[in-house]
Amino acid sequence: MRKVLSHPLTQAFALLIGVLAIFFTLQAAVAAALGIGPANLTPLNALLLALTGAAAALISVPLARRWEGGSAASLGLPAKPAARHLLAGIAAGGAVQAVTFGIMTAVGWYTVSAVTVDLGSLTLMALTALCVGFWEEWAFRGVALRLPEKAVGTWWALAISSVLFGLLHAPNANATPMTLVGITVAGGLVLGGSFLVTRTLWMPIGLHLGWNFFQNSVFGTSSSGAGAIQEIPLLRGHISGPELWVGRPGDLESGLILILVGTVTGLIMLALAVRAGHIRRSRQKATV
Repeated sequence: MRKVLSHPLTQAFALLIGVLAIFFTLQAAVAAALGIGPANLTPLNALLLALTGAAAALISVPLARRWEGGSAASLGLPAKPAARHLLAGIAAGGAVQAVTFGIMTAVGWYTVSAVTVDLGSLTLMALTALCVGFWEEWAFRGVALRLPEKAVGTWWALAISSVLFGLLHAPNANATPMTLVGITVAGGLVLGGSFLVTRTLWMPIGLHLGWNFFQNSVFGTSSSGAGAIQEIPLLRGHISGPELWVGRPGDLESGLILILVGTVTGLIMLALAVRAGHIRRSRQKATV
């Protein structure tokens, strides 16, 4: 029994279920207590809901340390490179969105009708993106990628974590099969690749933050999980183009442009991880 409980796959399954259970329980409690719903999902309310995810991560990280008998650094949360990797991730996430919107602008599929600087809304949405990035990256890269990797190797663990990450977004209001493909392939590759390059969670946390913040709050369109938030973006952006390429309204992740840009970015990161020698074999192969 002790051997089963200490197996990386067992630990990954138990921790992931624990993080998700804590998150959804806390979020439901906060939403019910404060009367938060789609009709009044303001930036402040969105931040309050996102904080439940951060709380779920903060509760489960010490549990993981005790279970694994390691340090915060061994969990992917070392203190020293945190600021540098976080900023690099934000820049990378912003760059993915800038290239995506740059392509759409060049072909006439993205236009801006107004520019509004609302520092309050932008600050709240940046904090929301940080909380979402923190808890989702802990759950899906810190748990669902890092732990299975010890047993089945990097490539299988990357596939597992990417699929689980895509499935998490299936209940989102605007999600379609193409959304899940985009989030699984592009999101999983980019976020998973950034973890493998740095071997810390700080870069994928920053990248997740930059991806969501620039898409929603800077360029003024919404992702599949943020379509109902009543925020005031920096740019009042409008997308009009073939659905295959730009996605459904409020669902840029289902469009081929973002999928392809994300996939290329992810493949570059994976190539850097391979070059750095950060790819690990499965436990079985390693003992042969």
